[in-house]
This record gives sequence, C-alpha cells and structure tokens, in this order.
Amino acid sequence: MFILDDLLIGLPAKGLVNLFEKIYQMAQAELTDEAKIKEELLRSQTLYEIDQITEEEYQKIEAVLLERLTMAREAKSDYVTSESS
Repeated sequence: MFILDDLLIGLPAKGLVNLFEKIYQMAQAELTDEAKIKEELLRSQTLYEIDQITEEEYQKIEAVLLERLTMAREAKSDYVTSESS
C-alpha cells in the first residue's frame, strides 16, 4: 500500500518540485547573465541617443541595470569563493 501511495502521490509532487527548481534556476541565470545585462544597457543607450526615450527614463533604466550587473558580479564572486572552499 505504501508503494502505491508513493507512486500516486509522491512522484508527481517530486516532479513538480523539480520543475519549479529548474524554473527558478533558469530565472536566476537570466537575471545574473552579465552579457544580457550589458546588452540591455547598450540598447537603452541607443534608444536614448535616437530620442526614443527621455534622459530621465534612460537614467532610471541605467540605474536598475547597473544594480543588476553589480549583483550578478557579486553572485558570481560568491559562487567562485564557495567553490574553492
């Protein structure tokens, strides 16, 4: 009976947990990808230069992206430090 319970209840729940963990990891990778952040910075700068966004909008976007870049670099540094320990 316990084996049947595990098959009917346990396995689907474990599968969902694994799925959510994978989604979380992918989202974290997207948020901390330095190349992607730099690309967004360049895009916003280009939009500003061709007058598609105002200076205030550009400054807000730039501040957010620079903060993300700093956090990404810190996360990478923390990961490297924990790997070498």
